[in-house]
Amino acid sequence: MREGKNMVNELFKYGKCFFTKPNIENVDDMVEMMNNENISSMLFNGKRTVTKKQEIDWINKHQNDNTFSIYDIKSLKYIGNCGFNEIENDRGEIGLTICEGMQGKHYAKDIINGLIEYGYNTLNLDEIYCIIFSDNIRSLNCVKQLGFEEYKRDKNVLKRNGIEVDDIYFKLERK
Repeated sequence: MREGKNMVNELFKYGKCFFTKPNIENVDDMVEMMNNENISSMLFNGKRTVTKKQEIDWINKHQNDNTFSIYDIKSLKYIGNCGFNEIENDRGEIGLTICEGMQGKHYAKDIINGLIEYGYNTLNLDEIYCIIFSDNIRSLNCVKQLGFEEYKRDKNVLKRNGIEVDDIYFKLERK
């Protein structure tokens, strides 16, 4: 992971993370992350290859919406990307992707809590939801610990390693 150099565009912080607009400086890390089979298998139904041009286009596309790159506050290392994929009727769907080398370091809770705070306070959402594959145990445990509740399940959306995998929908309502 490369360290971020131009962090003048920091938008907000939560815990040990800070959030910026997606940055061209991290395009190589983004390509590596999105082409990592372990990561992409938890995001997509089927194998995809992402090119540098596609990532540059993605970065440019997300400069004026609610998509962010995340960095460690102390080391300035790039962690991954997150944001709101869909916003409709005071509900927002969150998603996040963490680089393989930054996984297992307890960033997900800070990232999701940062998105919750942003969603409630900046976007004025009443509900935040996410969709997680049933075999993504780390993500399932994380959202449950943060108080998200399952409200829907699409059965057998794909088969991975001989096992049927569901889409599980979780929501967290503003109190």
